[in-house]
Amino acid sequence: MSNQDLLLGYIQAYNAKDVSEMLTCFGEGCVFENISGGKATARTEGKAQLEALARRSAEMFASREQKVLSVTEGQGRIVAEIDYHAVLQVDLSPDLKAGSELKLRGVSVIEISGGKIVRLSDYS
Repeated sequence: MSNQDLLLGYIQAYNAKDVSEMLTCFGEGCVFENISGGKATARTEGKAQLEALARRSAEMFASREQKVLSVTEGQGRIVAEIDYHAVLQVDLSPDLKAGSELKLRGVSVIEISGGKIVRLSDYS
């Protein structure tokens, strides 16, 4: 499987909220971090922490979709420009209530080793 196939498999599972399939794309010691507006909003270390976060996150959205707009690959790393759209299933704050739409554009930096994602950093 190519690195881009791995990325697309992860995104397909993410969009389907299939956490078990998502996790097959990651190595055991993986690191995930989300950076929004220059601030870290989430970080996990290891597959167990990632699974817990992924399961909580999947329940928060009625629907969610990442679309890959462009991909650059080199040195065991992929940089993907992502268009993100989601509809909340739960209230997150007074401004972000169930039914609210989220539309973001961001970049995902994915490091791959041994055919698995070992680090995923999402920037928006």
